[in-house]
Amino acid sequence: MVAVALPDIRDEFSLSHGAVAWLISGYLIAMAVAQPIGGRLGDQIGRARVYRGGLLVFLVLAVITPFSPNFPTLVILRVAQAAAGATLIPNGMAMLRTHAPPEQLGRLNGINGAVLSFAAAVGPLIGAATLAIASWRWLFPISVPFILLALLLLQRLNVRDPEQVPRTPMDWIGTGLFVGVLVSLTLQLASLREETTVVESVLRWGGTALIAALFVWRQRTTASPAAEWRLFRVTSFAAATAYALLSNLTMYTTLLMIPFFIREVQGKSTELSGLLLGAMSVLVAITAPFGGRLSDAWGRRPSAQIGSVLMLIASVALLGGLTPDVSPVYLASCLALLGLGLGLGVGAAGTAAIESAPRTLAGSAAGTSSMMRYVGSIVGAGILAGVLNSDSAGGDVATFRLVMIAVITTAALAVVASMFIHKFVANEAVPLVREPTAEAI
Repeated sequence: MVAVALPDIRDEFSLSHGAVAWLISGYLIAMAVAQPIGGRLGDQIGRARVYRGGLLVFLVLAVITPFSPNFPTLVILRVAQAAAGATLIPNGMAMLRTHAPPEQLGRLNGINGAVLSFAAAVGPLIGAATLAIASWRWLFPISVPFILLALLLLQRLNVRDPEQVPRTPMDWIGTGLFVGVLVSLTLQLASLREETTVVESVLRWGGTALIAALFVWRQRTTASPAAEWRLFRVTSFAAATAYALLSNLTMYTTLLMIPFFIREVQGKSTELSGLLLGAMSVLVAITAPFGGRLSDAWGRRPSAQIGSVLMLIASVALLGGLTPDVSPVYLASCLALLGLGLGLGVGAAGTAAIESAPRTLAGSAAGTSSMMRYVGSIVGAGILAGVLNSDSAGGDVATFRLVMIAVITTAALAVVASMFIHKFVANEAVPLVREPTAEAI
């Protein structure tokens, strides 16, 4: 819903492209950083308990956010919403992982993905309809009845957590460094087209590299790193997680680009943007269950490969037809094909990532994998902000074509990543639980 409202928010607060992008980037950074923490908390103190807490905090923030008096306050409240929402995805996926029969995990993940995609499909449509009759501020309380329903359904679940992993302290220093890496990377991407000297560029990227080096050092030396990095030693987990990052980068860059292209190049309405984005999400919702069944029958790798190839074809087609007078039907067809690829591949890759880890680390695995998916979204938002530049002028066709070239590159890399995802899991993943040290205890 917020994606289609970005042009309106930008106009109300008199913001540049780069500034308004922080409403998305801040949310995504908080989501990426908090998901491993949320998943680990679920592993340690109970997934249903953490899930319920996240819903309650999100509910309060959904009521407060519409009253934001200025843009910085709006960004802060959205970041807080992201931190609360970050507990939901890993713990929901972990509960499914620990309770679903292994031979049905792909199908059930597909159904779960379809529900999420249906919500994503309805979101832009509801957002566009709301903007047609009211202010963008009304977008936030729309989620309140859905949160109340989720709390009611959670009460009816009989969730039994597996044996909980030993409690270890959170690595807040590493988490802070991770935030620094993502914020610095976002700033660098947002300034891609700014006129800077060679010295300034070296200093900026050197600072980013220094923060990244400190983060890596911290993760290698601490007894309780921010995420379960040992999982990346498993080839299939690393490949599936890379696939999630690249596919989300492809999807999110396109999703954020379309409203600006429709408004600034074609001069058409926000309602049209909502319908076009809905076309992509509807196809994800329709095909995700089929993709899950396909991955159960044929294996995770074939489903991911088919999905990534379709994403690549859709991205190339969208670049080829990106002209000022391109028809909405053509755009909708390209976006629908992109949604088809996402529906077939993302669920299979997500299932592969989770089942590559032991059941006791399902929350940490889901949180770490989902974290990287949001890193892809952060890079996508940063690329869009950087290519559109930081001034208030609208972009031209050549600018949006440059964005699509980046999208095609990431879709092609997703095809490569899909080749290293396992087809079927031969047996339960090798335990990777880190033995607690005296310092950690």
